[in-house]
Amino acid sequence: MNKMFMKRYGFGKRNLFILMINTYNNEKPCYEILPLRDSDIKSAVIFCGKLKKIKYPPNMLGHTCLYLETNEVINENNYFKNVQRLLNLIWLVTDLPVEYFKEEIEEYNDFESIYNDYKCNTFYDPNIICGNPINNKNPIARISQYSYLINKLSVKDHKIFDNALNTYIWAKEITRIPNFHLKYTLFMTLFLSSINQLANKPQAICIANGNQTSYLICEKCKEKTGLRHETSHINEIEKLIRELITGKDIEIHVKKVKKMYHELRSAFLHDGLLRGSEKEGGFIFGVSSEKERELVEDMINIEGLNRKLLELFLQKRQTA
Repeated sequence: MNKMFMKRYGFGKRNLFILMINTYNNEKPCYEILPLRDSDIKSAVIFCGKLKKIKYPPNMLGHTCLYLETNEVINENNYFKNVQRLLNLIWLVTDLPVEYFKEEIEEYNDFESIYNDYKCNTFYDPNIICGNPINNKNPIARISQYSYLINKLSVKDHKIFDNALNTYIWAKEITRIPNFHLKYTLFMTLFLSSINQLANKPQAICIANGNQTSYLICEKCKEKTGLRHETSHINEIEKLIRELITGKDIEIHVKKVKKMYHELRSAFLHDGLLRGSEKEGGFIFGVSSEKERELVEDMINIEGLNRKLLELFLQKRQTA
């Protein structure tokens, strides 16, 4: 088997992934994760670990490590449902990238022996904040909760959440490429698309001919147009925000999303217009002008709203 293939997808049914850029900082050294629905996972543990061959300073926080035991060998066909979904959740809660080294663990007979060799004794420092975690004390604990909540979603809502989270992660990946400021319109469109995916599809306002949505009629010629009499995508996004978010910031969120949906997403998808000044060199984090400051603020606000809606969707769309 090709070594690069093995390195990417795994060596067998037991795998250890060490997320080198994802610093572990939680009150407990490890968390057991429930097997996600539709996966081949038998057991999953996220713990604070280190590379076995490198000596770490005694007070250095370790890396986030993912141990997986599956019923099937990890390959290109089942990688997403067994590995990528968990990596997506880790990135969501920690706001830290999830690139990893794949360790060979064939010599070990059980997780306990793997843990004893790879664990890092420094797993929590309350004075250090790594990334922008959803919960400063125990971001990884959220994944343990998420694995339970995901399994209680309806089939429809599980698919919606899974797709929207993956779109969010794709946007995050683009923000890490070299010169990402030249891809502003692209990753912002993905953040907005992720929010769009969480909302319902446009709903019929009037029904005609049984279950068919009625079409609008031209006032002048009385011909039927190709436009259905239904709500719009942005209407449904507004409903989603009002359903999931409470507090004084609702109107700010609604106003911001409406503005970005039309001025950025629609303008880009339909006409190829770029809102991030990409053709003039893109925005710079020096925010030397009012326009650049607005671009950065919009980026922070839309990404934050996307992340918040993903978590709230998971919490509030539970079935009995």
